[in-house]
Amino acid sequence: MLIASSQATTAVAIIVVLGTAALWGGNRLKIPSILLLLPAGVLAGPVFGILEPDEQFGDLLFPLISLGVGLLLFEGGLNLRYERTARVRSVVIRLVTVGALITWLVAWVGAWLVFDIDAQLAGLIGAVLVVSGPTVVMPLLRLAQPRQSVAEVLRWEGIVIDPVGATLAVVVLDAVIEDAEPSRAVLRIGTTLLVGGVIGVALGLAYLAALSAHLVPDHLANPIALALAVTAFASADLLRPEAGLMSTTVLGLVLANQRKAPVRHVVDFAEDISFLVLGALFIVLGARIDLAELADIALPALALTAILAFIARPLTVLASTFRSGLSTNERLFLVAVAPRGIVAAAVSSVFALELEEAGIDSGPMAGAVMVVIMSTVLLYGLTAVPVAKMLQIARPPNRAVAIVGGSGWHLKMAGALQEAGVSTIIFTDRQIERRRAQQAMLLAYDGDLQSEELEEAADALGVGSVLVLSDRTELVTAAVTRLGHIVGRSNIYALRRPQVGGVAASIATRPAFGQLTAEEMDDFMANDAEVVLTDGETGPEPNENQIVLARLQQLGGAVSFGPGQGSLHIVARKLRTGPTPGTGKPSPL
Repeated sequence: MLIASSQATTAVAIIVVLGTAALWGGNRLKIPSILLLLPAGVLAGPVFGILEPDEQFGDLLFPLISLGVGLLLFEGGLNLRYERTARVRSVVIRLVTVGALITWLVAWVGAWLVFDIDAQLAGLIGAVLVVSGPTVVMPLLRLAQPRQSVAEVLRWEGIVIDPVGATLAVVVLDAVIEDAEPSRAVLRIGTTLLVGGVIGVALGLAYLAALSAHLVPDHLANPIALALAVTAFASADLLRPEAGLMSTTVLGLVLANQRKAPVRHVVDFAEDISFLVLGALFIVLGARIDLAELADIALPALALTAILAFIARPLTVLASTFRSGLSTNERLFLVAVAPRGIVAAAVSSVFALELEEAGIDSGPMAGAVMVVIMSTVLLYGLTAVPVAKMLQIARPPNRAVAIVGGSGWHLKMAGALQEAGVSTIIFTDRQIERRRAQQAMLLAYDGDLQSEELEEAADALGVGSVLVLSDRTELVTAAVTRLGHIVGRSNIYALRRPQVGGVAASIATRPAFGQLTAEEMDDFMANDAEVVLTDGETGPEPNENQIVLARLQQLGGAVSFGPGQGSLHIVARKLRTGPTPGTGKPSPL
């Protein structure tokens, strides 16, 4: 028992390290992380024999995999906002109903033709391949950056199709094992989705009521939300197999689409958990791959991938977007993104075991699904970005700057950025500073800094970096913490302000304007300094009368806040005599 426990502990450590490393590598290389996760699992499993999940985890393996998938769908549901789908709601509904049916039928016929297997087993393989999944769709959307309408369609489809497809697959599995009648199959689908939906709604409303009544302390809000997601999955799955996926998805949807209580902290926490779970699941599934089996079925599985990509997906999109108002290019991009992910892999592995326990040969199912996953991720991962650009539906690069602050020279800085072709938005908690920004023809955020709209406004403008200039601790903490979720800490620049407890410095990872402190900048700018745009590759020489604030490689290009090489520079210059930064001595003007 001690040996087995030690092996499991070691396996968990290896899985976590490999999964995290692959996620980091995918981010650095700007590719879907699954392209590194599955190969890492294969190397750790069948190649080097470091991981043997079936032996190391035993009977707990597949329940843990299913629970992990449920948590991923909970996180996905938390990011689905109903009001964003006004234009494309009918498209989403058709994709997860009519579209799912078309995909199943085409995949059914395709599996039957390419593998020459029993029609019932082919139907089961087709049902498993209906699902798509947020685990692979979301990274592709982050890379391709398509228009909001198309992104919402793919986001909703990727999350909702998982419980729908998994339920369909369970019904088909029943038909294969028990030869169930069609009427029973329809009833099974309805009751499974209903049970999952009711439990998800009930637990979601209970949690919101507890938050509204202040029964949940802040430090326990995230753990309780996670416990509720686990409870929703387990209780629904106990009543109806595979209903757990629907319950966690609905629970996330309920929390995301209400205004009674703030749940931003839950969203952030669930996202952090989902990355860890995602990495672990793909490493485990990669470690379970039988390379010999994959080699035997690789060619027919690739043929099935072609059928899904070039027949099933175009037919599905054509039927689901008819008279939808989407442009031809938007519809073509929907065709170009349909990868398979973790749910298909997990469900096929579980079903293969259930078929074997029932004395039925599962044939090529698990291996074929794994080949389809890898090949679709490779296909769409390599083509999504160039296709989005070719179809001209990719959003512009995130080059806008969010300026936290609103005093006189902060607005001068924003004006110079605007002149350089860089969009800016002012975030301040003072109404008078907002009015001054608007009078200077600058965009200022006029909402609550704690609301969801803050991130939506920054995302809509394409904010890629944040410049923290304010000395007000509450403003800096509220705005930068939220904006950092969009741009990442490496794109936050801040003046050093030791006198406010280092709030900005603790959040930011880059100093703004070289090594100048906030006091030195305020002293410099207090003497009616101007902020101007200059050109020249070498840039002006910093001295006691001028400071290089930012540099750009081209008009409207990416901006860095500090001295260095660039074709354009934003410079602060003194207009009259005043103290030299850091010396207290008057400058010789």
